[in-house]
Amino acid sequence: MLKRIRSRYSLNSDINVTPMADVMLVLLIIFMITTPMLQNQITLNLPKSGNGVEDKPAEPVTLSLTRDGRIYLGRAQVTEQKMAEALSESLAGGVDKNVFIRADQALAYGDVVRIVNECRRLGAQRVGLMTDKETH
Repeated sequence: MLKRIRSRYSLNSDINVTPMADVMLVLLIIFMITTPMLQNQITLNLPKSGNGVEDKPAEPVTLSLTRDGRIYLGRAQVTEQKMAEALSESLAGGVDKNVFIRADQALAYGDVVRIVNECRRLGAQRVGLMTDKETH
């Protein structure tokens, strides 16, 4: 009978990890919140500059070439000479020197290559050809 009573009141020597997991999760949340705050504690008075880079990105330069030979810079129709002037002006002052070309598929390959070469001559670092996604 004594043996039955001892087994009923025996001590459980297993570690209960549930409270420890709760404490660790609370500490993790606290560190996740406070770490970004610690990185922004350095206050500086930076000097002012008149020729700094703008925060908002400039609108990308887009050329559209129609099948009948018309050239559009953005939404404005231009001649090839006006395109060269406007393109060199926008590429000279901007940080982003990328030009995107949208050419009609019926346009001659040589005409597209001529415009790509003109863009590179005027200072474009990258010239991208835009396409439509193919549907099956």
